[in-house]
Amino acid sequence: MIRYECLEALAPMITDQLFTTSQSGQRIEWNHLTDHPGNLLVGNMGCAIGVGVGLALALPNRKVIALESDGSVLLSLFNLPTLANLDPPNMTVIVFDNGVYSGTRISYPTATSGKTDLTLMAKGAGIQHAVTVSDLEEFKQEATTALNNDHASFIVCKVDETLVHRETPRPTTDLAENKYTFVRYLERTEGKAIPFVGRG
Repeated sequence: MIRYECLEALAPMITDQLFTTSQSGQRIEWNHLTDHPGNLLVGNMGCAIGVGVGLALALPNRKVIALESDGSVLLSLFNLPTLANLDPPNMTVIVFDNGVYSGTRISYPTATSGKTDLTLMAKGAGIQHAVTVSDLEEFKQEATTALNNDHASFIVCKVDETLVHRETPRPTTDLAENKYTFVRYLERTEGKAIPFVGRG
């Protein structure tokens, strides 16, 4: 299974959901596939789940999807028990597990290329709906279900290592501009002003 193909299948499902991504190849590919103003392109590894949980709790009427990588999840395992115990019903985590750190020009194996199983770790943390998918049709089914259910979901997608993200054009806006675009989108769709320190 190829991550880019999964993201291509996910993109047409977007309506008003909110997406968070961490600093990995899927962030570049997702940005290339969609210009949805509800995309928050977090520029750090291991942050998409935590930021997503915060959004899900603050905006219980909105579906929040965190797009993660195996390397990012391994870097921030504390997010798993946090997600389990807070259990926001509008939260979905999709982890693209290729078994390598491939965001840079060097690919190096992650723990999931060995004995580590992120789905079992999620279940051990208390996340009740945690599954592994390994083909595109399984992914489409789980993603469609997750976008329409009322419980937290954790989907680990076992994908091949691909280098599509290294050849994909980078965003033409920086992360600060993306943040403000995202916040203005929330203001428009939620009908609330979001204050910033130093504003005005």
